[in-house]
Amino acid sequence: MMKAPAPVAAFLVALVLVGSPAGAAPIFPPVPAPGGAAPTFPGQAIVVTGRGVAEAAPDRGVVTLGAQITRPTAQEAQERVSATMNQVLSKLTALGIPREHIQTVEINLFPQRRPSSGDITGYQAVQRVAVTVDDLALVGRIFDAAVTAGANLLDGVSFTLRDPAVYRTRAFTAAVQDARATAMALAAAAGVTISRVVRIEELGATVPSVRGPMLQAAPDTTTPVLPGTLTVTVQVRAVFAF
Repeated sequence: MMKAPAPVAAFLVALVLVGSPAGAAPIFPPVPAPGGAAPTFPGQAIVVTGRGVAEAAPDRGVVTLGAQITRPTAQEAQERVSATMNQVLSKLTALGIPREHIQTVEINLFPQRRPSSGDITGYQAVQRVAVTVDDLALVGRIFDAAVTAGANLLDGVSFTLRDPAVYRTRAFTAAVQDARATAMALAAAAGVTISRVVRIEELGATVPSVRGPMLQAAPDTTTPVLPGTLTVTVQVRAVFAF
């Protein structure tokens, strides 16, 4: 067997000789194959990790907003907040947003107590909805319409992707290319030649959802909303024989 060259400090990956002298444990034991079958693993291998990213413009927004009202009685608080939210929903549907794209995410009623005695002084009713839109130009108008209708809880907007699989595929391609480039550099430094890829494993993938800040808008203004760019990131581990 060829003697392993000295480590190359410039790389944060390992050149691994799987084969070892008789009686010695392998440096990189083979991973068992599915179903208990004996794994086929080369006697000499380079094990590297690769990282790939794909930039994507968000094409979906989820706006969360609602109303919070305090009144002396529970019934009055609940009736008032429901009336406000009905006005909000009317404004939203007037923008062309289907009801099935509006989801209730919170309905709560909290007693308000006097700190000194604990006596109930009133009730606070809270209702929130999440509005999903694929036309991001509507996001600012949604906030404006909701404020006009009486909403006083604007929790912000989350931007995401309708079909993240497309960008994951691009990122995986970049990650494998990155792993191959690293393996080739290691092989060149060690004076060996890569013959084939033996194994590729996914280490993780991140499809982000960027959340915008809580917003406040006056009825006579248009709220500016900038979705920015999302970065889909994946990482793989690859084994190359030499």
